[in-house]
Order: sequence, then C-alpha cells, then structure tokens
Amino acid sequence: MAEAEPLTDILPGFPATVAGEILFCDADNINTDAIYPGKYTYQDDVPPATMAAVCMENFDPNFSALAQPGDVLVAGFNFGCGSSREQAATAILARGIRLVVAGSFGNIFSRNSVNNALMGVEIPRLAERLREVFSGAGAGVEGTGQQQQVTEPALNRESLDSPPPGPVATPSSSSSSLGKQKQLTRRTGWTLEWDVARSRVTVREGPGGEVWSVKVGELPPNVQEIVALGGLESWVRKEIGGTA
Repeated sequence: MAEAEPLTDILPGFPATVAGEILFCDADNINTDAIYPGKYTYQDDVPPATMAAVCMENFDPNFSALAQPGDVLVAGFNFGCGSSREQAATAILARGIRLVVAGSFGNIFSRNSVNNALMGVEIPRLAERLREVFSGAGAGVEGTGQQQQVTEPALNRESLDSPPPGPVATPSSSSSSLGKQKQLTRRTGWTLEWDVARSRVTVREGPGGEVWSVKVGELPPNVQEIVALGGLESWVRKEIGGTA
C-alpha cells in the first residue's frame, strides 16, 4: 500500500491554492531597478495606481499593457537581484499579481517578498520549459544544458549604475530577421496552480496542451503567517499586542 502524501498544514488566512495565467518575463538577472525604477524609490507619496503603472517599466515598457490582475509572473534566474527596495515587491502586488515564480531569486528579493506578503516559488524547470517553447533558447549556458552561473552585485550601488536587461536580437539564419527584437514579456496562455498543502505546482501548457506537475519546497508556517497577515509590519503589531 502506497504511503499517503505528506501534507502541509495551511494557516487561517493563507490560500490553499494559488492559480493564474502565466505571464513570462524572458530574462535572467532582472534587478530591482528593472522591477521598480529608482527615480520613484525615495518618493513616499507614490499611490498604488502609479506603482502598478510603472512596475517593470525599466525591464519592458510594454509590461503594463500586457499584465493583468491575477497573473502569475514567471521569470528566469536570479530575479530581484541588486539593491534593496521594498517597492520591488509592493509594485508587483499593486499590479494585482500575488505570486512570482522564477528559476531562482536574488536573496534580498526572497526576504523582501515575504516581508511584504508577495508569494514566491522557485521552479527552474518551468523557466527552462517556457524558453524551449517561446524563445527557442535554454536557460543555461549555450551548448551545456546547465544553469547559468549568476552572482548578485557586491555593492547595492552596482544595481543602480547598471542598466536592466534590454532587448536582444533573436537568433536566426534568415537575413530578413536581423535586428528583430526579442519579446521580453509574453502572455503565454499557460496556467499554473500551486497546491500549497501538497507542495506541488501543476502547469497546463495552454488549452489542450501538456499537463505536468513538480514538487516545490514546503511553505513553513511562519512564512504563511506573515503573508496571511499582509506583511511583516502587521505581524509585528500582532506580536506586540496591537491590531493586525
């Protein structure tokens, strides 16, 4: 008799499942300045609507026109590297996106997203599969099939001084396609569902497409609680006896 699949307890207020259409941002090393422009970072009076409008504009000016509330944002490797700014998480939330999936996250973004109640899951296989289908290029070093080696900037200042990823020419043997720009953000028509209790993500590759699933890391109760309460600030208020 097969052993029962172990389940993660779901705390009150945390969703048992999270699902949405995959919005694919096809790049590695998308830094925090690409997610939320530095010129807005130290403005404390930026309303959520403006944060939503400028979210990812340094990465792709077309992002705002393509993104829809409820999407699942999927990116490549080392997403959210660079300097510390909480708006890198809150701008994504303002856009109506509550789950980000990446091949890997920058360490600073991983902690920042939890603090601001943005959910994140690392699924290298999904980033690689999306590239196989939509960009024709693997996520790794050309010809090796291995994940690209990436490191975060040694100093926060490097993120502000370095440009975010830009459009690149799409490889092609046809001279007529030379100079064609890579589509940085794409509505895929694929859907993703994260079963939090089973620590499993299921991907449907479009209507009638292949369906596959992958195990992901178990979400611990302390992270669930912070997200369910709306972020670290509300959690601290609760812990010291205030109103969450």
